[in-house]
Amino acid sequence: GLLMKEYIEIAQTTDRIIHKYIRNEDLKRSYGTNALLTRKEIHTIAYIGENPGLNLKSLAEVQGVSKGAASQMVSKLVDKGYIQRKESTSSGAEISLYLTEKGKAAFAGHLEYHKNLGKVWRESLANMREDTIKELIEFLRSFETVLDQEYESKRN
Repeated sequence: GLLMKEYIEIAQTTDRIIHKYIRNEDLKRSYGTNALLTRKEIHTIAYIGENPGLNLKSLAEVQGVSKGAASQMVSKLVDKGYIQRKESTSSGAEISLYLTEKGKAAFAGHLEYHKNLGKVWRESLANMREDTIKELIEFLRSFETVLDQEYESKRN
């Protein structure tokens, strides 16, 4: 039927997008600092820049990764001088994450990068009706939920 054809097209396109996104994951870019950073590194810096004092558990949740993976990335970025760990003011046992000056420079460079890159996306969205954009967001969220459910059911 008609929906089957569209479903197959969406599934195949989504597969290609995911593979290309993963392929590009390790491409390194300069974000206004002298060092090159991967997408995972700059997005970790971005989450902390947007939420100063964020703890490891919250960082892992917002990134959709394990606490161990988030911890490894934070350690790497602490070693590179982008992030600093501080004892939380509310709970001594908890560690809060902040950007260093170098981290703030990369964060600003990343915002600039997205201003330019985002222009293409914004132009594309500007040509869509608001209800279509809302449906697209809803579709992507339901797709994420299905992936989470599949992962949870297979992992236990």
